[in-house]
Amino acid sequence: MPVGNDNQAKNESPQSIDQRMSNDIVELFNLFLKGDDKAALLLFNTFNKRIYLYCAKIVSNTYIAEDITQEVWERIIKLRFQEEPNILNPTGFIFTIARNLCLNHIKLQKQVVSIDSLDDFRLPSVNQPGSTSVEELVNTSLNALKFEDRELLVLHMYCGYRFDEIAEMLKISPNAVWTRASRARAQLREIVSRYQKNDKSK
Repeated sequence: MPVGNDNQAKNESPQSIDQRMSNDIVELFNLFLKGDDKAALLLFNTFNKRIYLYCAKIVSNTYIAEDITQEVWERIIKLRFQEEPNILNPTGFIFTIARNLCLNHIKLQKQVVSIDSLDDFRLPSVNQPGSTSVEELVNTSLNALKFEDRELLVLHMYCGYRFDEIAEMLKISPNAVWTRASRARAQLREIVSRYQKNDKSK
């Protein structure tokens, strides 16, 4: 992926760096579509871990997340054998595929649960080896959020995307993303607090 030299990077504003990186992803994706195998490998290395983390946190099942991640790549690879599409936002396009597949799984499994019913269930969580008890509690509590709020926090907290990038992916305004994130964080804190109180009362 083409990058500028160190002096150029030092003189660039954050906005111009963001734009250059976005342009690089578009160029990389176009090279991939044209059959460039090096671009395919770089595209995979750029997105695979983020797609998997996104799916794992959204569906709360590492095995299902692996299957969905594989299907995401299968669908992307199929594009190479079709008439070249005009995709201006490859990052948003890739995560839209992952999002739709996760939603399909959730609908099939009927895993959407309201916060009001939190005390009546125990959700499976996706925990990484070495996670602290607090991190595990946050992972579990994420599942009680509405899909849209959980998705936003996952993209930001686990996949590392900025709010402006998430706004572009989801095709909503940065202000709307910030408002939703603020609300989701408050709900997450409330849920974690309720879990902690329940544990102490046992």
